[in-house]
Amino acid sequence: MWFKRPPRPDIHARDPARRQAAVDTGEAGQSALRRLVTRDPDARVRNAAIRRLRDLIVLRQVIETESDETVRESARVRYRHLLSGGDTLDIGYRRAALAVCPDRQIVAHVARSAREPSLRIAALARIREPALLDEVRRHDPNESVRACAGERLRQLAAEG
Repeated sequence: MWFKRPPRPDIHARDPARRQAAVDTGEAGQSALRRLVTRDPDARVRNAAIRRLRDLIVLRQVIETESDETVRESARVRYRHLLSGGDTLDIGYRRAALAVCPDRQIVAHVARSAREPSLRIAALARIREPALLDEVRRHDPNESVRACAGERLRQLAAEG
């Protein structure tokens, strides 16, 4: 009796389930993931690729241009996670991405939860919401970050 072996995961397969399985098993490198995120016709494959992608530029493009709301939200969650230091990305790369991030909610998330105090301070410089600044001033575990939030509050109060 012959047993039929299930098809092997393949990022180039015609079947979206096989492409998604290849991404899920880690068989796709970052270049292949970029291609899948930006060009694959199947939203499930794009979602799977987004969960493994470590490219803030491509994720930002997906957030801004993707038509599928689920894919767009997955990219936004992944972008926020990576920007805050949820991976091993270089802080200079993350700081540059933060500097051009137009999403106030993502900037606020970084101000509250970035792994490095210096990145939280960089995010605070872009915050204009007194309630958020006061929250950080009272609750951040780092004294420098708390002081920076207090100074930012004073600046906003002086501006009127």
